[in-house]
Amino acid sequence: MSANEETGVYQVKTACRACIANCGVIATVENGRVVKLEGNPEDPMSKGRLCAKGLSGIQALYNPNRIKYPMKRIGPRGSGQWERISWDEAL
Repeated sequence: MSANEETGVYQVKTACRACIANCGVIATVENGRVVKLEGNPEDPMSKGRLCAKGLSGIQALYNPNRIKYPMKRIGPRGSGQWERISWDEAL
């Protein structure tokens, strides 16, 4: 992790989990929020490249409609009826 103490911007080396490839990613964090994703040129497989799915990781992370807790279907399949359940119940 490299940091710029004056601006609160730093980079974190991580991996994309959008698919099976697990490409190397450098995430730029500003004020505790990811603001940019780019390929890690040190990654031996992706060699600094990211696909569209990997580059859209910020949208998946901060989408207000993302699933944030376990859900259980309460209606018929395809009805879109869900209820929140505890982590213990989910496990």
